Amino acid sequence: MKKYEILLVEDEESYAIRFKKNLELEDFEVKIAKDGEEAIKILKEQYFDIIITDLKMPKMDGIELIRKIRAGENENIDADIPIVVLTSVNTIDAAVESMKVGASDFITKESEKKEILMRIRKVLKQSQILNENRYLRDQLARQDEFKEIIGESQAIKDIKREIQEISNKNVIVLLTGETGSGKELVARAIHRSGFTKDGPFIDVNCGALPTDNLFQSDVFGHEKGAFTDAKTQSKGKFEIAEGGTLFLDEISELSFDSQKKILRVFETSTIYRLGGSRPIKINCRIICATNRNLQNLVKEGKFREDLYYRINVYPITISPLRDRKEDIPLLVRFFTTQLAKTYSKKTMEIEKDAMDLLKNYPWYGNVRELKNIIERLVIRARNNLITKNDIIRCGIPEEKDLQPVGNAYMRSFPLEIDIPEEGINLEEVEKSLVIEALKKSNWSQKDAAKLLGISIDRMNSRIKKFGLKHPSWRVHK
Repeated sequence: MKKYEILLVEDEESYAIRFKKNLELEDFEVKIAKDGEEAIKILKEQYFDIIITDLKMPKMDGIELIRKIRAGENENIDADIPIVVLTSVNTIDAAVESMKVGASDFITKESEKKEILMRIRKVLKQSQILNENRYLRDQLARQDEFKEIIGESQAIKDIKREIQEISNKNVIVLLTGETGSGKELVARAIHRSGFTKDGPFIDVNCGALPTDNLFQSDVFGHEKGAFTDAKTQSKGKFEIAEGGTLFLDEISELSFDSQKKILRVFETSTIYRLGGSRPIKINCRIICATNRNLQNLVKEGKFREDLYYRINVYPITISPLRDRKEDIPLLVRFFTTQLAKTYSKKTMEIEKDAMDLLKNYPWYGNVRELKNIIERLVIRARNNLITKNDIIRCGIPEEKDLQPVGNAYMRSFPLEIDIPEEGINLEEVEKSLVIEALKKSNWSQKDAAKLLGISIDRMNSRIKKFGLKHPSWRVHK
């Protein structure tokens, strides 16, 4: 576990040394500053988890120190760092004043060691909770609706066994599987099952941030002024995930520069914020995921071999839904029950022919696609019975209407184009299809590639070929 770093600001040398030794015996790392001015200098160069400061000191007292820190005037000092005030019994009024200007708590110097440790740890925990709040609000809004991993197939049993094996082992986990197969669900299950369960679960979609600056700012944080839009200091997701899990989804989409920086973090357990020079220790479980073959990407020179071996410590493969069709009825019943409650519907039943149609469909969108179809069925249902015709009307074709596309299937349909006498420009037709797919997928290159049955690399090459641009792809400068 990480050792919390404390800056002790105390002008009485003998007391400071004794206090430092007592804290170090409890596995804290402590640095001493003899007054507020020295504390400010140290804070500009080094990151700390908490400050413990005396009130009466020469040059700059504790109250002034707190005011300067909370003002956020120095871009290298965390304005939200928790501060505990040291006071004597006869200066309680001053301690109350310190709380008004931003102290997190106060401790009397006459307190017993047990009381001091309890209050320090309480403040550290409260600080962690405050830092997580904005992320937790987002997570609650889109909280994973699964209470457990649904299925009785051998593939699901194997995954549950692997989750148990890894639950209390702090090694990097690599999840592989197709889009929509449930990689995030498995990551959350690992998080909940082990030593990280009381910490936050922070997810990062490595393919959703178009530039290195945006990605690195998001995961490492940045100092004020690190780039044009950096108006304030910001903690990165490695810091926010303290004591919990950081889930790096689609890690295969990182550039070589970001891959190099991530590798360094994995090797040193230390990050640097953008624009910062102070090392910050991190302590969180790392889970990576990808829907691509990393070994092939290594051979093609698109993914660092050293990073691949670093993250491939404990690989877990999530099988596509079409390879575990025996799980489909369980998932259907789970989703119909769950979504009927969501939309205030009665308990839903499903005809055997309808269930057979769902079981025989290859689900190239995996569990995510199945859930979307069931949600559509529940919303449209006029009674509590789902029929085969209801499913066909929702876009699921019968088996005879499917044609293979790679390892999946897509609906077969005729594409009728009236070619004029003078002919047509095939590239213009292709460009039009690419644009239509991008519009339909809200300009997500990955989703558009899926609609056209091509790889993300082929989609990217066509975007460059046709000179396509969109505001959401704007390069961050």
